[in-house]
Amino acid sequence: MENGLHEWPLVLFTVLAQSVVGAFIALTLVLLTAEGKRFANRIHYGMAVLWVLMACGFMFSTMHLGSPERAFNALNRIGQSDLSNEIATGSLFFALGSGYWALAVSRFVQKDRPNLPLVGLVASIEQKLPARWGDLARIVVALSGLVFVAAMAKLYMIPTVPTWNSIYTPLSFGLTVLISGSLLAAVILNFTQTHKAFQTGLVVVAFFGLLVAIVISWLQYQFLAQVSTSIFQALERVPDFVWLMSIRFVMSLVGISLVFFALRKAQNPMAILGFLLVFAGELIARTLFYGLHMTVGLKALGA
Repeated sequence: MENGLHEWPLVLFTVLAQSVVGAFIALTLVLLTAEGKRFANRIHYGMAVLWVLMACGFMFSTMHLGSPERAFNALNRIGQSDLSNEIATGSLFFALGSGYWALAVSRFVQKDRPNLPLVGLVASIEQKLPARWGDLARIVVALSGLVFVAAMAKLYMIPTVPTWNSIYTPLSFGLTVLISGSLLAAVILNFTQTHKAFQTGLVVVAFFGLLVAIVISWLQYQFLAQVSTSIFQALERVPDFVWLMSIRFVMSLVGISLVFFALRKAQNPMAILGFLLVFAGELIARTLFYGLHMTVGLKALGA
């Protein structure tokens, strides 16, 4: 059994994208606070990581399609095809987010590195915008990210795939946003040495998200035990479900603990290692998700 390893480009794409959405929402909340506004320059510099990760995610998604040109073909049926909707909403989130970041960070770069090319041009555009444009823009980008994650979940809720067509699909995607996204934002804030209280809060959010994930995974296992067709029983698709999920949760718990102690001691390498453990745990869970693919067959559809 492959346990979903054959879909590794999609595994990386979905987990990276959901982590970026979660981290952006968390940083948006930070920037609404007084301390967030005071250190907005550092936070925006750190936010560059999000768009690098998002670019990597889209690169992996095109590998799944076979070639980048097919990504444009996948946009042909926006509003009618869930695949088109996923790519369109993801592209919109990426474009809005990176566009916002380029405008917002230009103000700080102009002060710190005034001789960089194009910075003056972008900064002049930013200076013509209303004073509170940044707050509104971040909210719009955050909402577009949530729409993207919702479109991603809807893509997999296919009536002919009973193992995916359940509440556990949006729940698992949402928990990746919560767990991996919160921890990514905490690591970025640790690097920028801003808002210690918010950093700790994000780690606590990730921890409680992990507890919810444990309960959801147990309920999902009970659900999968009852799903079968004339050919397959769902758990036969992922015979290693229990022990792989156990490894995931141990890695995530260790990772969250490492980030928690790293924040207290301002240890960036330890914080990165902790996040990578949690991220790897999410990759394991997503690999199992793709390994669960099975169809009900024509007979079950009444054909």
